[in-house]
Amino acid sequence: MLEQKTVCLKSLLPAEKIIILKGNLSKTDVISHLAQVVCDGSSSLDQAEVFTQILKREESLSTTLDTGLSIPHARLEELSEIKAALALLPQGIKDPAKPVTIKAMFLFLSPSQPAFFQQHLQLLAALAETFKSDFISDLALCQTPQQAAEKFIKK
Repeated sequence: MLEQKTVCLKSLLPAEKIIILKGNLSKTDVISHLAQVVCDGSSSLDQAEVFTQILKREESLSTTLDTGLSIPHARLEELSEIKAALALLPQGIKDPAKPVTIKAMFLFLSPSQPAFFQQHLQLLAALAETFKSDFISDLALCQTPQQAAEKFIKK
């Protein structure tokens, strides 16, 4: 039986898994950038497949919250742990499915095995609890991924 681990945002988000994107981007553009970041250094993940799975999930149901956080995610068989990346979008981007400006996008992948579903739900709850509007605004002021990563250490 697998030991249940508690999800920890600061361990999922070292500075190298945080990007700051500026310019005229679409939600799909940001997901593409995050898929690259989350797959970086992982020989078991195919970036194109991750991108496809995330878009498929987003087409069925947008994961953008009213706070300005978008949480595109997918569950994949080949994973044995949760992987994540965060994009900060200081200028904001529009969500085509909702009248919300996205200021932060947290993309994550979790193992599809039933034993990991509890962690998947814990992470969604932790994101909703952590990424309140004030915290997102504070993150959007960060000039570097290192500054953003430090915000999670203090949380």
